[in-house]
Amino acid sequence: MRDALGYYAVLDVEPSTDIDIIKTNYRDLAKYWHPDSNKSPDAMEHFQKLSVAYDVLKNEDSRLEYDLLSEIYDTDGFPDMKNLNILKDKNNNENPLVRVINIRKVIGKLIKYTDETDKIVCSYDQAKTIVLTDSLSNWFLGWWHPKAFIANIKAIINNYTSIGHNTRDNLILLVHNALAYHQEEKDRQSMISALQALKYADAYQQELITRFIKKLDVARPSKIPEWRYVTLRMFQLIVPLLILLCASYPLIQKYSFARYAKKENNITYFQKVNFNNGKEITDDVVVSKIFSIPVDLNDKSKLYHFSGDVNIMYGPAAKFDVMFAGKSGQTVRVTGFTPDRAWYRIMIDSGEMGFVQAKALQQGIGTEPPYGSKIVP
Repeated sequence: MRDALGYYAVLDVEPSTDIDIIKTNYRDLAKYWHPDSNKSPDAMEHFQKLSVAYDVLKNEDSRLEYDLLSEIYDTDGFPDMKNLNILKDKNNNENPLVRVINIRKVIGKLIKYTDETDKIVCSYDQAKTIVLTDSLSNWFLGWWHPKAFIANIKAIINNYTSIGHNTRDNLILLVHNALAYHQEEKDRQSMISALQALKYADAYQQELITRFIKKLDVARPSKIPEWRYVTLRMFQLIVPLLILLCASYPLIQKYSFARYAKKENNITYFQKVNFNNGKEITDDVVVSKIFSIPVDLNDKSKLYHFSGDVNIMYGPAAKFDVMFAGKSGQTVRVTGFTPDRAWYRIMIDSGEMGFVQAKALQQGIGTEPPYGSKIVP
């Protein structure tokens, strides 16, 4: 329990003291220090301090506001209780969902460097831009000086760990705004700020904030948008994550192909082709792993034709039996392919499917499909 301006102390009471005792103490002390009866040189000054303190503490509402402000401000930074300014976001807009983010930015300039830390009041969308921009700045510009190199490592670690954990700064911001909004009769915004402040408060502060919330004449919102601090922290690591992804992509691609191409991973199943109109065709052909292409009869990019006479096989290999004989120029629709794209699954006019080698196909319509063909609308 803090007494930033010493109002409780001057009345010789504690912040937990009952209002009746405060009133009694004030009357007794006012009589004692009244300049008409007390000839002490500092009697007038002390009497005025008593009056100022009592004007605040005699009223439950103003006392509660003083208690809340005492929890977030020290004597030197204590604001004018009757004229609280709303702390706005980076674009100078009122927003009850703002937070404080602490960002340290290091820029090396070969012969010198800059190392700055900012506390920024911002919305979540603004925070994403700020965090990402400063992260890229640190990763690309923070190494070009011997001293900046070490400072930049500390800055990156600090920026990652501080996001979502600067409890004190956010408690000050949200409690201040809750009181400032209330002074301007914007109790909905005041409620939102106060509810968010609860997350950063200790037990005693939560008690004060809860009392303040109860006196607001607005309905409690059912849900308040949350800040996704995990996302903001990941923005700090966007550069190393991209480097790691680029470095590991060839290995991932090689592993994936090997895993799917292995003989023991070949699977037996009934082919099923889905159409965008909800219909499907099932064909009991036993095949290896096939990557399917959803069939959209209006998609002409999946229409191919045979570059010459070709055998349409039951499976994606020469060892399978011949299903049909395809004619040069015959138009077909591609519905899938093997992992190595050596064989393509195609659909012919009757709606049946088989496999041909990739080299036997040329993209585009060859011979116009006949009336009633299943490969076109």
